[in-house]
Amino acid sequence: MLVFRFFFTSKLLLSLLILCFFDALFTDIGLQLALIQEANPLIRYLYEWHIIAYYLVKLIFPVALMLIYPYIRQKLWVKPCLTLTVVIYAAVNVYHFVWLSYGLTYVAGPA
Repeated sequence: MLVFRFFFTSKLLLSLLILCFFDALFTDIGLQLALIQEANPLIRYLYEWHIIAYYLVKLIFPVALMLIYPYIRQKLWVKPCLTLTVVIYAAVNVYHFVWLSYGLTYVAGPA
């Protein structure tokens, strides 16, 4: 049972990392195509300064969580918070996918 629970949570951590990457990628595409503007001034500065810095900052938090997870996993609040975070990032990615699809359709024009 403990192995199953750890495996499930590891999948959550991996899912979070993947979702964070796609959030950064979709945002990057939207910025490159001028479909959106970055509202966060720190992230906007990093993006304008260096694209690698932008991706590193976007991915540093899920990687840090993966590193500290073995030390905090016994806390009762960790798994519900992790699950909620994955759900929120999944919703953000769906939102990004929708506006990106709409934007690409608008930019490309009708066939």
